[in-house]
Amino acid sequence: MKKNGYYDIDKLLNDIRSDIEDVLIDEVLDEVKNIELEHIQDDVFRAYSPKIYERREHNGIDDPENIIGEVNNMSLTVDNKTKFNDGYGTYNHGVGLADLINGGDGVNGYYYDYFGEFNLPRPFLDNTKYEIERTNRVDDALVKGMRRRKYNIT
Repeated sequence: MKKNGYYDIDKLLNDIRSDIEDVLIDEVLDEVKNIELEHIQDDVFRAYSPKIYERREHNGIDDPENIIGEVNNMSLTVDNKTKFNDGYGTYNHGVGLADLINGGDGVNGYYYDYFGEFNLPRPFLDNTKYEIERTNRVDDALVKGMRRRKYNIT
């Protein structure tokens, strides 16, 4: 926030909107990623140990670079854009691994290539949304970011 006074209300509102959008794409997105990564560990990795395939060390669902945020009109949208592993010769291609794991076999047109307990839903995306709604973690990240930008929020 600028330290000088404002003489134009539109300029003030534009600066506030800009600061909110900056906080959303920085501090808030980081907190959403943290929540999702916690649920990936709890809901996916601890729920099942693969026997047919090996989990990726890089570029898997737990890679923070695959959790993408976009801000539009002071609204943050977050999506896990992990691609299927083409090295396995899977039926599925492109982005969608997170949806398959979250919803299970057959959801959103994605299918597992093998049968097994891993075909069941492991709802890490649903649980991430639920945690965001029931806790103040994201709200606290927004307040912290705005305070860092010199807004007096109590």
